[in-house]
Amino acid sequence: MATTTNTFSSSADSFSGSLDAEGFTTTIAPFARISGVAPPAYDETKRVASFNHLYDLTPGESNDLSLEMRASQMVNNTNSAGIVVDEIGTTGEADLGSANFLLAEALGRSTLTGLSVEATEVHSESNSSFVVGARGILSGDASFRSLTVAGALVGGEALTFSGNAAPDTVLYSSPTVTITLDEQTLLLPPAAGVIGPTITTDAIDIRFNDAKFAGHTISGDFAIGQSSATTL
Repeated sequence: MATTTNTFSSSADSFSGSLDAEGFTTTIAPFARISGVAPPAYDETKRVASFNHLYDLTPGESNDLSLEMRASQMVNNTNSAGIVVDEIGTTGEADLGSANFLLAEALGRSTLTGLSVEATEVHSESNSSFVVGARGILSGDASFRSLTVAGALVGGEALTFSGNAAPDTVLYSSPTVTITLDEQTLLLPPAAGVIGPTITTDAIDIRFNDAKFAGHTISGDFAIGQSSATTL
């Protein structure tokens, strides 16, 4: 059996993000995150049946801008078989039975929808592998049973998608809002905070850049179904 001084890691979480609205910053830490490092072999899973929370993005203001995040059947897994003959690899996977992201403005008894994202059977996967004497390989993948995006911030359109997404599929793009499916980010040292070649795969990445909605200016990023894999 060959040996290697390299170690490999992987992680997965259900969603995370940071949004700024009118100077108020709301940070949502990676939910149900799990990680592992090989060698030796590992196989770790975290399951959460459901999540439902309403975030007040503009506390204390008369116009109530909020983010409601709901999700069900979340299963995050990281695994590695350790060193097998002359090869070692690791995988991170994030799965959600359903995910619902709703950015809205409450006006009395009515509600204006800025952005609604509804998805079922969301899957994100990141892999790293290394064969002794050869270069390492990083890869990612994301898929959906169904996905519907709507709201004022996407021009009032209803955008849909299903199946496997090609890497970095841009579902919607404007100067202020970008929604990307299977967003794959590759980082190599000496990038900040990176200690080895890393791939991060977001099943859905939502990016705001001074987006205007209901009198508010919104910036930030939100990821649904994130996985990563690294060789150290």
